[in-house]
Amino acid sequence: MIYRFDDFEIDTETFELREKGQARSVEPLVFDLICYLARNPDRVISRGEVIEAVWKGRIVSDATISSCIKSARRALGDSGGNQSHIRTVRGRGFQFVGQVSSSEAPPASGPAPAEAAPVASAGATLDRPVIAVLPFENLSADVDEYFADGLTEDIITNLSHFRELLVIARTSAFRFKGQALDVAQIGRELNAAYLVEGSVRRAAGRVRVTAQLIDAGSGGHLWADRYDREMEDIFAVQDEVTCTIAATLGVNVQNAALQRAMKKSPAQLDAYDCLLRARRFTSMLSREMHEEARDLLEEAIVKDPNYADAYALLANVYLAEHRFDANPRPDPIGRALQMAEKAVELDPQNAYARCWLAVVHFFRHANDRFEAEAQRALNLNPNDPEILADIGHFLAFMGQFERGVALADRARQLNPLHPGWYYFSSVRYHYDLKEYDKALEYLEKAGMPEFYPTQLYGAAVLGQLRRPEAETTLRKAFELKPDLDPRAELLKWNAAPHDLEHLMEGLRKAGFKERSR
Repeated sequence: MIYRFDDFEIDTETFELREKGQARSVEPLVFDLICYLARNPDRVISRGEVIEAVWKGRIVSDATISSCIKSARRALGDSGGNQSHIRTVRGRGFQFVGQVSSSEAPPASGPAPAEAAPVASAGATLDRPVIAVLPFENLSADVDEYFADGLTEDIITNLSHFRELLVIARTSAFRFKGQALDVAQIGRELNAAYLVEGSVRRAAGRVRVTAQLIDAGSGGHLWADRYDREMEDIFAVQDEVTCTIAATLGVNVQNAALQRAMKKSPAQLDAYDCLLRARRFTSMLSREMHEEARDLLEEAIVKDPNYADAYALLANVYLAEHRFDANPRPDPIGRALQMAEKAVELDPQNAYARCWLAVVHFFRHANDRFEAEAQRALNLNPNDPEILADIGHFLAFMGQFERGVALADRARQLNPLHPGWYYFSSVRYHYDLKEYDKALEYLEKAGMPEFYPTQLYGAAVLGQLRRPEAETTLRKAFELKPDLDPRAELLKWNAAPHDLEHLMEGLRKAGFKERSR
């Protein structure tokens, strides 16, 4: 559904707020609030109704509601004094003023979003991991169970954003609340391969949350962690812990599924197994693994022509032919764009597909379209470390260093076992600040010595530091990529003009002799 008013429109299919056709960046809760108010124009909406609609009935402070209202007004050009869209009705609530029209959004051929459903989304034929989050145990002697139950529900909702996971619905999982059943029995009853168990304890102004991921078949513990936080804002704590747990569980379940896929012979691989094995390329970035990944993904979309994630990852792999000159074939950007657009067509609410459509636009130097698709991806799943790192990576490369590093830092927090390329945005950020020692520190953290961009950036940093090994590092970059043209390489990666010249300066100090242009 699309709601229109003044110069704005809200698209509930793509989770977008647009002003004069341009997407506006808004937080998910702010989008939900604007959407709910616009669906109910002229009617006074009480705070209780807002809480029920936006926060699903959870208890939230007045300050939290006020902050969300303020952000919604800012997104619509309102202010406290100029309430042209969202009006406060003292003592009663809020009223959305203005003429609102609505129309059906163009039909999408992809599946509906996975709202913590116990069955696969429409059109999905692959055997995805099924995970059930059991009600967290309340260990607090004098506190109601709403916090433990709310935490459980939020983890279910956040996990459902990971499109490769099928998450058992709350109503099914909560049937086991307070029951002493073994994990194998619960797994059989829910048809779940993985279970999440946990507990919550609140005392002396602090909250402690424990969580563990269990293989329902073997009973083995795949992951466990504990979170201790101050209780100054209980719901901020709840959101932080929920996002961290959801992302960590998503990563660990996928890793466990990969281990199973690696044990299968080629004849036994289904489309999902092909994708898991192909994804190793995104962490290793080697030419050999690229060729294998390309073959696997082309096989995956033959096995399942409706598999949006396979098309999205194939866009990534095709694009590597342009980004890294890996096993190139004709028109890599065109083929990557075709795959990314197919992924979004099949599943418009797939955050990973939106992310890779954004990246393709980055390499097409269509920066506005990159930003719009990147924001859609983040709105759809703000907890996926791979999406955060990818978008942060490319924002930094186009000169938006602070935004890029903030996303990459968040990605590293959510995925402690992240690949080395997660650090490249920090390398570029500190290089831009002329903090060359810090840039070198992050470059060493990245590792990946056989990856030619590592050596290229290393040469620029060491050149600025006037270190004697700068020339050796530059030579290594040319050994790894004999036809390397540093300026063309940086332009390909969308370097902003000042950033490009700054990097070229470092390379010249490392001994690079650029031909006059």
